[in-house]
Amino acid sequence: MRPDEELRPSWICRNEFERARFMDLHGRLLRANNAILLILIAAIVSALPFVGGRLGLIPAAAGMVLFAAIQRNAQRFARPELWVFGALLGAEALIVAAIVFHEGAATPAMALLCWPVAGLAGRFPNRASRLGTAYALALAAAAVLIGDGDVLKTDPLALSLLLVAIASVHTVSTVLRDSDVENRGAAILDPLTGMLNRTALVNRTAEIEFQSRVSGEPVAVILLDLDHFKRVNDTRGHATGDTVLREVAYRLRKELRAYDLVYRLGGEEFVVLLLGGTPAATSATAEQLRASVAGAPIVGLDLTVSIGVASSAPGTPFVWDDVFNRADAALYRAKADGRDRVTIAAAAERQLSLA
Repeated sequence: MRPDEELRPSWICRNEFERARFMDLHGRLLRANNAILLILIAAIVSALPFVGGRLGLIPAAAGMVLFAAIQRNAQRFARPELWVFGALLGAEALIVAAIVFHEGAATPAMALLCWPVAGLAGRFPNRASRLGTAYALALAAAAVLIGDGDVLKTDPLALSLLLVAIASVHTVSTVLRDSDVENRGAAILDPLTGMLNRTALVNRTAEIEFQSRVSGEPVAVILLDLDHFKRVNDTRGHATGDTVLREVAYRLRKELRAYDLVYRLGGEEFVVLLLGGTPAATSATAEQLRASVAGAPIVGLDLTVSIGVASSAPGTPFVWDDVFNRADAALYRAKADGRDRVTIAAAAERQLSLA
């Protein structure tokens, strides 16, 4: 799998921030889904002696097994959101197949449709969760009508209440998801620059460490520090300093791809994580970031940044503390050598010379 394939956005997660948010929501739903699976399995097994048409249980069980396997291994995929979304749609279809095989809409299996719908609304943005829920509604209506074509005449509530229940589960789950995302967004975003903060960085580096053990792809850390920023605050005031930080953040984001994330560590220090980049490409990106700040004055001030770069070696697991410390040492060298420059950590320099 090529690095660009790992990082390519999708229609569900259009950038790395949305993917990180999806993986966070997915991870927190994982334990609840495991508990639900165990409850469902226990309920089905205990009811087997009393259930007729047991053939219908096979596709329902297959749907649960499929989703359980994919959700547990989602982070191993290049685009985990697509795999989980597809697994949920597949689970819906297999549950409905069980209903059709059971030859009637009045089967307990019908209630299982609310489970994948809740999973869709709890994980995905509205563009995906609404599509998945509409799909579930269409499947449910088809299952009821196929099982009993006269149901709209004899018992219209059998269909209408089912559709209302599915739509209600989606609506309530969406409200809870949005509230959670809003609260967590406030916790991981720097209010001044709009960048992700140190809390978000800690969570992301833990995920990247796991991914690097699976993929073996290198991960680079670019550490930036605004030169003589204290002088700006002392001579022009903190309001001007805040304006400078916002503009620097804007320029950094403008130079990066949609799936590259830049974090504010605090004060005038920023860090960029680049997944799968070669030493030469990483060095070029760092130089672009340096030039973007120095290229034009900010509030009438000529400002520069010093940058330290370090990366893990291909085939070697990425360890955040190790790579960050080497990037930090390279940043201090850049400061000592006169500022406004990019300095590469020693190990990366050797790789660059061989590239």
